[in-house]
Amino acid sequence: MGSRLEISRLDAADDAEMTLWHATYARAHSYGLTHPSPWLKEEMRATFLGEQVGERSEPFAGCVEGRLVATGILTSPLKDNRHLAFVDVATDPDHRRAGHGTAMLDHLGELASLDGRDTLMADAAWPFDGAPDGAGTGNAEFLTRLGFAFSLGDIKRALHLPVDPALLDRLVAEAEPRHTGYELRSFRGPVPDDIIDSLGDLIGTLVTEAPMGDLDVEPEVFDAERLRADEKVVEAAGRRAYLTVAIGPDGDVVAYSELRVPGHEPDRVYQLGTLVRPEHRGRALGLATKVHNLRQLQAAEPDRRTVYTYNAEVNAHMVRLNDALGFRPVERLGEFQKKL
Repeated sequence: MGSRLEISRLDAADDAEMTLWHATYARAHSYGLTHPSPWLKEEMRATFLGEQVGERSEPFAGCVEGRLVATGILTSPLKDNRHLAFVDVATDPDHRRAGHGTAMLDHLGELASLDGRDTLMADAAWPFDGAPDGAGTGNAEFLTRLGFAFSLGDIKRALHLPVDPALLDRLVAEAEPRHTGYELRSFRGPVPDDIIDSLGDLIGTLVTEAPMGDLDVEPEVFDAERLRADEKVVEAAGRRAYLTVAIGPDGDVVAYSELRVPGHEPDRVYQLGTLVRPEHRGRALGLATKVHNLRQLQAAEPDRRTVYTYNAEVNAHMVRLNDALGFRPVERLGEFQKKL
């Protein structure tokens, strides 16, 4: 019988503690993967210490006889989805199968329950050649052994940069005739005041408009207060946001695509949401916003080499768009849910 895991709240303001904690987290989230993308230390510290308006993220450290062997994060929505809590558990690869991950997950679940949450959500990554539901992979089976159900399968895709400008020009030429009367606006950094409300309203529907499988989720609230607070966290994390939006004839944002550039990683870019309002679909606005945003990125940051994105495997339309741009599948990510 191994020694008991001692769990404490991480002091993210203590650089030594944060450095040790992040090293364990990153090792665990990279283990067995060829394209891992754990959050960087500076990014996580900014999240933990920043103003948490939309959701509260709490980090925990698990130690055995003074040695850090496991990390945990409990993220709780504050403006919506008050029945949910997101859990992230990572065990150092050299200390797996000793019950430490289970102990950490139990601890996070107890805290979530005390906060009135009745549903836990968690992610697990595995190689692309693994089973679509993660069967036979350590990360997925860790969750299913503890009562989580596989709810949605995502594919992680990579795009080599720069994308050929001729390809982007061709895609724009094909799309433009289909959205006459719409304005495309690209910008970096803070969302302009005149569109912040309608953009936030659109972003809030992403979680329900995109395929969600069996996940129990409701639309999110991304009001101006939350978006401005999130922008401060992004800045503190050293990330840069690039967005392109489509504005409809009535002046509201009806489509958007967002890229995030990590300042502490020299080569990478991350594609966040791309979404078109249902009543404005069929006009190639998703393709247009993605392509214009890539053009903006490549002009501003020509040294970036890879864009990573995730798509639900069943999201055939978005998969086709990404295939047209040259994305290729590299890994799998499963979204899991457990009712408390």
